[in-house]
Amino acid sequence: MSWRKRLALGTVQFGLAYGVSHQGGRVPAEEARNILELAALSGVDMLDTAAVYGESEDVLGRIAGQESPFSIVTKTQPVRAETIDDAATERIEAAFRDSLRRLRRNKVYALLVHGAGDVLNPGGERLWARLESLRAEGLVGKIGISIYDRAEIDDALSRYPIEIVQAPLNAFDQRLLADGGLARAAEKGVEVHVRSVFLQGLLLMTPEAAAAKLPQAAERLRFWRDALAEAGVSPLAAALGFALSAAPVDRIVIGVHSAAHLAECLAAAEAPPALEYGRFACNDADVIDPRRWPQTRPS
Repeated sequence: MSWRKRLALGTVQFGLAYGVSHQGGRVPAEEARNILELAALSGVDMLDTAAVYGESEDVLGRIAGQESPFSIVTKTQPVRAETIDDAATERIEAAFRDSLRRLRRNKVYALLVHGAGDVLNPGGERLWARLESLRAEGLVGKIGISIYDRAEIDDALSRYPIEIVQAPLNAFDQRLLADGGLARAAEKGVEVHVRSVFLQGLLLMTPEAAAAKLPQAAERLRFWRDALAEAGVSPLAAALGFALSAAPVDRIVIGVHSAAHLAECLAAAEAPPALEYGRFACNDADVIDPRRWPQTRPS
């Protein structure tokens, strides 16, 4: 697979104001169209969205409906309950059918459980069975799960025949490479997608800008920027280079706020820099886990 076919376009910005570094609101519809046109022309053939990404699914339906060249990965509506009962699975199925209507699709490439607890909590087997029925109906190609850590991967793989997993991975957050979580999934034949490769834009910020929003990240970011400046590598190229060099990764989800931004990403990914990325790894959850940041959005 060419590196362009390894990219998937994240579309949360199409429906929400998203990311610690982005100063604007959601991407305007016309700019979203420009982004998708460039993506298609450049060989990027997969879109990642979710029911909780504001109007993202509606925007994609209007611009990239049934006749577009893109495969689509979407996610279930979160349950956020300690026990998954039949009523919850019915709500999730109804929400997914609404997603198909908004996307103007008869089928999606994959449907992911948006929160691991929804299949790992008591009653989770009910939800998984419902997803399998949607796949049997021909509405879903693959079913899987969005996770955050090795424990969730191990637990999910021990219970269910997971076909696809999406996990955070970036130059700061290398935990799932170091602990073998992604490798274990790949060994079982699971398709591996990674998100947050720019860490919601933090890896592209200056230390000064980061200090105002996430002071706990400023020192780590200063080390990152100084090392890249010495190597003559841009933060964008370095962040993408890390993701492209990571194995085993099938798809890399990137979010952009304009067609020009996507063009920068494509140019940067043409020749990924050779860097010693291990020195950038950070295990401080307050830095690498956006759920701990103020005013975060769903990933």
